[in-house]
Amino acid sequence: MEEFVGQNADDCIPTYVSTCEKDIYSPGKIESKTEVNPLERPIEYDSLIENAFTVREINLETILKEHHEKLETTRLFKELTSGELKPSDYLRLTESYMPKELISSQCFGEIKSLAGNFSGNLTSFFGFESRLNESDEKSDYLFAISAKKGEREALVDLIESDKFSMFRSRPEWQQIAKFANVWANPYSILHKEVLGLWFEFDSYDFLSLIPTPNIFLQTTPLKIDTLEDIQKCTWVTREAFPLLTGQHLSKKMEKRILRCIQKLPKGASCIHFGVMLSRPTEGVRLVLNRIRPNQIIPYLKSIGWSEDSEELSSLLKELDKYVTRIVLHINVGNVIDPKIGLECSFYPDKYHLESGWSNFFEYLTKKGLCIPEKKSALLRYSGVEEDTNENFNMNSYMIATKIPKDTFSHALVRYISHVKIIFSPYHPLEAKAYPGVRLFGRSQ
Repeated sequence: MEEFVGQNADDCIPTYVSTCEKDIYSPGKIESKTEVNPLERPIEYDSLIENAFTVREINLETILKEHHEKLETTRLFKELTSGELKPSDYLRLTESYMPKELISSQCFGEIKSLAGNFSGNLTSFFGFESRLNESDEKSDYLFAISAKKGEREALVDLIESDKFSMFRSRPEWQQIAKFANVWANPYSILHKEVLGLWFEFDSYDFLSLIPTPNIFLQTTPLKIDTLEDIQKCTWVTREAFPLLTGQHLSKKMEKRILRCIQKLPKGASCIHFGVMLSRPTEGVRLVLNRIRPNQIIPYLKSIGWSEDSEELSSLLKELDKYVTRIVLHINVGNVIDPKIGLECSFYPDKYHLESGWSNFFEYLTKKGLCIPEKKSALLRYSGVEEDTNENFNMNSYMIATKIPKDTFSHALVRYISHVKIIFSPYHPLEAKAYPGVRLFGRSQ
């Protein structure tokens, strides 16, 4: 992947990261405790078999499977109340809704196996990455760890546990451990400025004995309007990156990163920094929010990026007709990488209720960037599961990390976080979709 659409700074975690602000399914209900749950009643198979026509029309194996899945969903939602749900449990709640055109059963099983390494109240927001213009059924796996609701502290506890001792033998995880400890220190600048971390695991690394993630920091929005602002941003280059990588950035590299922030148009900001620990690439990923389509090319040219054709200009004009939010990804190394990412989504974020995806996927399909099978799969993916009899309502529910109390009603929302268009001069365009899953709640 790269990451999810970034949310507002208040969201405290990257959005299947990225972006700073941010179809319809009839929610399955779980009965209240005062009533007999029909899912817990035995299925009267004899009455079904009495009717020969029914036997021909109904697959009993399917009935048993669906009955078991509903009971399992009920059980897992009960565990949400006690705060015991693990990343692998979230995946089990989601698996039956994931179209096989996006992620095969084998790949999903590998993701669950990888997630089994992570325990505790570690995350309430995760997602996947699917390449749209090919029939590949593999997907990267990502999850966010918030600075709120004890998720940050759960990360520290996990890394320091005996269960994680093998992971700590690897240099990359040793650096992550150092970062997590400083992040959890209430007297460190990281504690204040880092709102969340995204862990992104590439699909080719799922079966590794010790998988290595790419890390994206979600920070408070960073922008440089004055000389004083430059000093306010150096915690990223002088503290965060050395902790994660074990190496200090050169003065030239630091200057290049800060210049990219300084050159941003008024109102735009940097909200994520990516370090590709699992890939043999150097440099730093910057995720830039609140930059309008007509500002992107002038900005890129101001930091040394160049392209002779009008291809990017034409693409931006087209995208502006279909989406209302574009977030820019750039890679900063010895030079500004000519390859850029354009995260496309909608503002304000309506999550599973967003209706604009249909037209956008139609555009991507006609442009040859999305095969029809994946378009259909993504459009039927979104939905919501709740642990109450109340209809999910965006006016009364909010993301779980923003709920002021520990006890609240739960809703697990499946939605399309964003689509990323990869642009590289004189190369074919690529498109990736990021289906996300996020825990919402409402104070009781």
